Amino acid sequence: MCGITGFNWSDEKLLKKATSCLAHRGPDQEGHFSDKEVSLGHRRLSIIDLSEKGRQPMCNEDSSVWIVFNGEIYNFQDIRPLLEKKHKFRSHSDTEVIIHAYEEWGVDCINRFNGMWAFCIYDKKAQKLVLSRDRPGKKPLYYYWDGEKFIFGSELKAILAHGIKKEINKDAIDFYLTTGFIPSPLSIYKNVFKVEPRQTIILDLKKKSLAKKYYYDIPKYQPVYDEQKLIEEARFLLKDATRLRLISDVPVGAFLSGGLDSSTVVSAMSESTDLQKLHTFSIGFEGTYDETKYVNIVKDYFKTIHHHEYFKKEDFEALLDKIYFFYDEPFGDYSNFPTFAVSRLAREYVTVSLSGDGGDEIFGGYSLHKIAAQMTALKLVPGFLRNLVYHIMPNIFSPMSFYSKVREAFRLSLIPPENFIAEMGSEFVYRPEVFKKWSSEKMREVLDSCNNDFAEAMIRYDLFYNTLGDNFLTKVDRASMANALEVRNPFLDYRFVDLECRIPSNWKVTPFKTKVLMRKVIKGLVPDEIVYRGKWGFMPPIDLWIREERYAKQTQQALELLHDKGVVNGIWYDFYKSKVFKEDNSVYNNYRIRLFLLLKWFEHWMK
Repeated sequence: MCGITGFNWSDEKLLKKATSCLAHRGPDQEGHFSDKEVSLGHRRLSIIDLSEKGRQPMCNEDSSVWIVFNGEIYNFQDIRPLLEKKHKFRSHSDTEVIIHAYEEWGVDCINRFNGMWAFCIYDKKAQKLVLSRDRPGKKPLYYYWDGEKFIFGSELKAILAHGIKKEINKDAIDFYLTTGFIPSPLSIYKNVFKVEPRQTIILDLKKKSLAKKYYYDIPKYQPVYDEQKLIEEARFLLKDATRLRLISDVPVGAFLSGGLDSSTVVSAMSESTDLQKLHTFSIGFEGTYDETKYVNIVKDYFKTIHHHEYFKKEDFEALLDKIYFFYDEPFGDYSNFPTFAVSRLAREYVTVSLSGDGGDEIFGGYSLHKIAAQMTALKLVPGFLRNLVYHIMPNIFSPMSFYSKVREAFRLSLIPPENFIAEMGSEFVYRPEVFKKWSSEKMREVLDSCNNDFAEAMIRYDLFYNTLGDNFLTKVDRASMANALEVRNPFLDYRFVDLECRIPSNWKVTPFKTKVLMRKVIKGLVPDEIVYRGKWGFMPPIDLWIREERYAKQTQQALELLHDKGVVNGIWYDFYKSKVFKEDNSVYNNYRIRLFLLLKWFEHWMK
């Protein structure tokens, strides 16, 4: 894992300045390359081939192809023998495999990679830069482009080192306040963008033109109604994806929350490692938010060397100002605080940790997936009856009341399915037009890919567009790399996505159950108390702490300040004044937290 940056001109002083901004991502080495056309910078966290031969930027035999690379190609040992006859290797690193694979197969080499990556290849002969990001968006990659200057970096701070104008993108603010994150390709700034997951960008250095393409399309939904076959394939993939992610020249551990996904990953690690020598890590919370009971069940079952800490209010306060150096655009998922803490704990013992992220997106683990199955069942009722029920139910109760939820379900059952996300809760919350348009387009795309199976579409929406890449994976990347820890995710192996396409949606989720097939897959692999437990998100009691008078006052002051600065527009201002600050419920509390954390970002990066 590393930090990368570069630009399309030569300036060694500026290159060193931008590269040094990423020192936390790679504390082991710093490297630079520069010619008249291109400058490349790299910060290294040594994982594979710890020798000097693994230093970056790295080139091929005649120095005509250069690369800076962040991530891991897990199947590099399988690809290397295909290249050794024609190419001379000087290291044992996966980075060099990418270089020679590019020479051999061109940009299409990406389709052979199983891994997580963000890289830039400088092809001197072709006079082009090739940027690529992995399929789920595990590794970040930003770029600035004004038609002349092209700058890229693992994090925004490497681009900001160039002194570009920090002009806030108002659409990004709309998305952030609506969802808590900013979706690709947007960033918080105008003229700065994210390379999207599964995307390649090619800059022609001569023509100064930029071309973009997806190298991986959303697969078609082709359900296979052979349960035993699917269970066997899932178990094989689990073992093999985990085996690949244990390849390392440094110590490897695992996050362990006590949930289905992380417990399953620890179980799969037993095929390739001695669990009694495995370090596992967890964070607990005081009160009803705590999962320590389940963590103890799993760590005792597998007899791992377990490390556990409690995340308390004082830990939150200590991180509050520090954490926004690493999250250099607004980020509203406040589970990033305990994620930072567990990453810091893990780094005391290991350099790599495995995680269960991705299991919910593959096997249907979220309440929204269950709601989609409920909606499918509700639509069996004739439309005129649903319309009648909706119109005779007055809209007079809190949005969190059971009555309001039933009324909302009937309302949503009457609209086109692609508008479901755009309209969900719109009687109680503000939904900006830019979000409505984006979510409807993405929902239509996934609906088309799965023959309008609504539950399947909702799972795919989360997997490809919603919270995975730009929220959950962003959260883990910044928190772990802030502590120089590499996190690997077996469930994000692209072969699991191919498997997802073949699992019937009603074997993933029903109106009352999530992860139906997965529970059968892991039966006997983890304790039954884990197999049959419900979903419990990794959420600290920050939503309680932030309601205290001191923070509540800061949140209200944030609205005035950010409105005066033109960051929050009048519609958002009125929504907060008329609804968010007047009613105390979990829906509006999320909006309060987003506003509060937006202020913390603004104070760090815009003042």
